[in-house]
Amino acid sequence: MEKKQIILPSKKFAKADDQELELKLNLDNSDTLMRIGERDIILDIDEQYYKERNESINYKIYGKLKMVFRNLYSGSTPYSYLKQRLYLTSDGSNIQDSTVFDGYLPYDEFAFLRRDVYREVNLPVTGNTLGTFTPNIVKSGSTAHTTVTPISAPYQNWNLYLSYVYSGDSEFNMVYTLTGATGSTKVSFTAKDGIPFRVVDYTTYYELTSPVEHGMSEGEHVVLSGSTLTGLTLTGRTFYINSVGNETFDSKKYVINIIKSQIKTGTTFSTIMLGKRCKDFTNIVASTSQYYVHKHKTLTNEGGYIMDSLGFESPVFEDEKKLLFENSANINDVVVERNRMESVLYDFKEPLKLSGLTNNLGFSPTNVFVTAIFRNGNGYFNYPPKVGYKFNFHDTWIDEHFSGITSNENGLSGGTFTRDSFTFTSGNTITGDTVAILNGAFVEYNPKEMTERIVSEAFHKITNPVTIFNHGQTSGSTYASSTNLEGLIYQPHYRIKLRELSPYTETANTNDIFNLPENAKYDPYDKVWRWRDIYDHGYVDSDGFGTDFPFMNGNHYVKANINFYLRNERYYKNKSNGIMNFMDVNNKNSNSDC
Repeated sequence: MEKKQIILPSKKFAKADDQELELKLNLDNSDTLMRIGERDIILDIDEQYYKERNESINYKIYGKLKMVFRNLYSGSTPYSYLKQRLYLTSDGSNIQDSTVFDGYLPYDEFAFLRRDVYREVNLPVTGNTLGTFTPNIVKSGSTAHTTVTPISAPYQNWNLYLSYVYSGDSEFNMVYTLTGATGSTKVSFTAKDGIPFRVVDYTTYYELTSPVEHGMSEGEHVVLSGSTLTGLTLTGRTFYINSVGNETFDSKKYVINIIKSQIKTGTTFSTIMLGKRCKDFTNIVASTSQYYVHKHKTLTNEGGYIMDSLGFESPVFEDEKKLLFENSANINDVVVERNRMESVLYDFKEPLKLSGLTNNLGFSPTNVFVTAIFRNGNGYFNYPPKVGYKFNFHDTWIDEHFSGITSNENGLSGGTFTRDSFTFTSGNTITGDTVAILNGAFVEYNPKEMTERIVSEAFHKITNPVTIFNHGQTSGSTYASSTNLEGLIYQPHYRIKLRELSPYTETANTNDIFNLPENAKYDPYDKVWRWRDIYDHGYVDSDGFGTDFPFMNGNHYVKANINFYLRNERYYKNKSNGIMNFMDVNNKNSNSDC
């Protein structure tokens, strides 16, 4: 006999609301019994809506994309086509050397929607009598370098894709450097080794400071590697965290302290150590966090989205343009644009079907990503971009991590074309059934908590070849060189939450594995199954966890607004711990964070 049990709604997952389960009978009614052959449909609208909403796998993703950028690199170019379009530092009227034209790249080289398009316009013929229509077609724009039309304008500089994390790369090569000088203190490591720490030796304790948030708490343990710890057993390299933080504001996120009395005699710490978080000293292997880099697969192709200008957007920053008296081609009264407050709408054409996909943790993805890739259609930048993480960017010097081609994003490729004996490299689009494999965030995963923590998002770095546009990228910052150029930085992947996992870990000791959630994993040490419940759509708990997207015509409508920061590496004050100084908004010569 099959056993059935009614489960209270509050027992479905943690903090779920109770619902009315009583069936109220009204004895005073006009209902009649159904006769043989009659048909009836009993429909609860709320229940049907709830059922359809949570069974739907279709997600329509759209939103606003806001460019946050200030064009700060001024330089020169020998390429005549580009030279004519520079935002000159002067107005072109008092140039002593007629061969020198210094200025900024036009904003259209960074824009989501280019305005310098090639188009045909019919100008009406003046007159006061009716007659046969005669078209008066005038062409505007240029095809001398590349042909950008109003149709291709949203895809020339940048391409948007939907992607998801399908695996994690624990062998991803990384470098952490303290000072940046050749031969200076640095460590090369792989993602699985954990987080880098710089070590300060005090009389009674070691202070370990990480360039990223370490995610550790007082009372937990840290598994260290490096120096004389190499070759020790796991217990010999695992230390109790006596306290976190120091006198610096908010330093508890970056600093851990280890008292020396717990360290074996003869064991010393080097200037840089690598550490992993451990929750339980009695079960180090099962409770130590795993570290790896996300690997993304693209789900859409280059033409999979629509982009258009956003109306009624109140700009925060000023547009910056001017009228040149004369440009390098001796053309008078040329309008050039250095900066533009740009907000655009993006809308992926087809709903994402969340079916048949498995993420790096072995179950259906709860997140997808809007991935913005610099396409470099005009070829004014080196291609492909380089990949780095928070600890690879510094306030005043260039990390040698970016020297050469070892840090290139190999999931992207480009093709060359030639104009006026100059060779340019532009990016290839991802079309058809082609899938790009891209590097994503550096993350920590703890098997006891069954959740990922972002240690550092991935960043792309793009640079100009000196032969195309020279703004001092080989010497603008300390340690910049011909093989390690100064450039621009942006974050390519933006997380879009589709489903919400409960913040609470559930456990069960059962043999009924068929009824366990797909994200359940067996813990052989505690001999229990662990999982996190997936919240139903429409449920948001008291802590704000949950999803409540509009649902219509079988689709969840997921709106994701993105502030897209394109940062100048020379001026961007990156990761100083504590309070940052505000810039003087009244001083227009002051350089902003971007």
